[in-house]
Amino acid sequence: MPQPTHQALYRACMKEAAAQGRSLMQRMLRRAAFEMPRIAEASRDVVERNLLAEAARLLVHHQGLLFEAFPQALLQEFAHALAGDHRKAGGGVSFDTLEMMADDQVQESVEVVRTQQVVQAAVARQLDELNALMCVVQGHGTVQPHRNPLRPEVYVRALRSVTRQSPVPPSARRRWMLHLGEALGVELAGCYSELCALLRTQGVMPGNVAAAPSAAAGAGADPNTLLNVRELRRLLAGEFDPATPPPGAAAHIPQADFNLTMPAAFEALQEMRQVDQVMQRLRQRQAAQPQADGGVASLREGLRNEARTAGQQLGFEVVTLMVDNIAADARLLPPVQAAVRKLEPALLRLALVDPRFFSDKNHPARRLLQEMTQRSLAWTSVDAPGFREFVEPLLEAVGALLDARAGAEPFEIALNSLNEVWGDSKGSDSGHRERAVRALLRAEQRNLVAERIVQQMRQRTDVAHAPLFVRQFVTGPWAQVIAQARLGDASGEQDPEGYVALVGDLALAATNRTRAARMLPAIAAKVRQGLTTIGFPAAQAEQFLAQLADVPGLQEAEAAQREETGVETWLAPAEAQQSNFLALQSVPQALGAVTQPGFIDTAPGAAETALTEHGLLPGAWVDMFIGGAWGRWQLTWTSPHNTLFMFTHSSGRSQSMARRLVQKMLIAGALKLVSAQGVVDGALDAVADKALRNSL
Repeated sequence: MPQPTHQALYRACMKEAAAQGRSLMQRMLRRAAFEMPRIAEASRDVVERNLLAEAARLLVHHQGLLFEAFPQALLQEFAHALAGDHRKAGGGVSFDTLEMMADDQVQESVEVVRTQQVVQAAVARQLDELNALMCVVQGHGTVQPHRNPLRPEVYVRALRSVTRQSPVPPSARRRWMLHLGEALGVELAGCYSELCALLRTQGVMPGNVAAAPSAAAGAGADPNTLLNVRELRRLLAGEFDPATPPPGAAAHIPQADFNLTMPAAFEALQEMRQVDQVMQRLRQRQAAQPQADGGVASLREGLRNEARTAGQQLGFEVVTLMVDNIAADARLLPPVQAAVRKLEPALLRLALVDPRFFSDKNHPARRLLQEMTQRSLAWTSVDAPGFREFVEPLLEAVGALLDARAGAEPFEIALNSLNEVWGDSKGSDSGHRERAVRALLRAEQRNLVAERIVQQMRQRTDVAHAPLFVRQFVTGPWAQVIAQARLGDASGEQDPEGYVALVGDLALAATNRTRAARMLPAIAAKVRQGLTTIGFPAAQAEQFLAQLADVPGLQEAEAAQREETGVETWLAPAEAQQSNFLALQSVPQALGAVTQPGFIDTAPGAAETALTEHGLLPGAWVDMFIGGAWGRWQLTWTSPHNTLFMFTHSSGRSQSMARRLVQKMLIAGALKLVSAQGVVDGALDAVADKALRNSL
């Protein structure tokens, strides 16, 4: 945990980096505008000379827009980095969209990767020192380069963002990225040196932090591989010959005799839903049969030798890289990593006969990998309750798949069987979840109407001149009362119960003490009636009425209070109980003390951008600090207007909260994204990333 002084230094460092954005882009533009015409003039390639000269002219023409846009883009990327976003600088390239990308888009992505490598090389020395110093002020015991929100790819993403928004041809954007990237490397090295000096002058020293090697920006092209963007796109598009083994090839693929029994075994598992008993019998039968020569290693090698076509060889390479990436994912517990490794021969055999595995996200094998890895993220320890019940049937099913026939069907059977076994543990919680969702849907609908009512109330002169406690009441619980009345009225009237009319009486009673005594009995009856409709606590209702009767005694105390301008999401006590709602007021204000310091004052509004654009979608896993302890939760539901969120713990317990609290926790470090993207999707995107680097 960072010390208070380190928190202040961390904030100061982030503010300084953000403040440098404008001058950084200015120097980059000056350097690129000087170099590009000189390089163009010296080029012997007429076409390149003309394209580069035109790109230089457009850069000068649009430099004002780039200069203005870069600081804000940099702030947004800082916020994403602080929220745990570890995207590559290449941005939108993914395995599953690569096939649909235009040639210009692919080439642009290649140039971005090249830019990333150029910048990384230019700042390597300064970055090592900055990583160590930033980890000290963040409270980490070891150097963790990916935790540094000022890492080079953050700047490259900001640069890519502003160049993509510019109305210029793709050929000009690619040349901008190349030359602005070279300028960024030189200038960023200077910025890093200044930030290191800032931290060192404040006494920050990296001596007690264990050194760790910086993650490489990505090696260059591998000469011993078939994997590059062009070939990977062909594989995904199905342009290779059908991956059917040549005549006689199937006879050379090692297969255990046990495979003939596997469909029936899985069927028994489905029907009986008693995985421990069934798999124990399968294990005993398998152990009683002779193993194929060399076991799994022999099977793997035999399958590799059967890759006769370029498509099959590339498919094997993709599977191997994918498995390596998944098995090395630190979010997965060791038994799950081992299960992925163990499944590799079955996946390699599948790639030989069914290339749909690569292009179809709904392929049973893809779905099985996705399900086993995503479900496993619910546990942070092998000793956690429920993990054993999850992993034992998984390991048995994987073992059975090794001896099943090649093709999609065994994976489909295994997936269905496992889903039935795993699904049992959550069945008892479905009723509670449905009730919680209904309560949250009602609350969101009412709060959306109440929000419009609050805006109308704030425009009223009588409300504006009323005491603070009246304004807070009118724009708080009373707006909820009016909203509830409108939602429950079929006639469409604006004030079906006269609750809007009461607002004027409240303001008058609070400002005209002569008339207040006569008005208070009727006002009190109406207030009690209205607040009852939303289940508002009676004690708080009486407290407000007591304040209304003693306005002069409150005016002096109100002078020091600050009025909130936002609209707080409110749930009735019954709704909050049904959905286990965590109110903003129930969370300590100093959330930033639990982990790294926040960035709220440096990047206003950036939290909402990070929330909506990167990560928090249903299915995402997070580590959340609630009740004084960390826990692993999955975002299982968001309301239609994204104002309410429901998280579910691996134990089945749910926790709901409003968007504002999620944003606050995300910025403060009390909510950390563990997996915004599926493990398998991320592993395949890493394959696409390697293909890009091999294309340089």
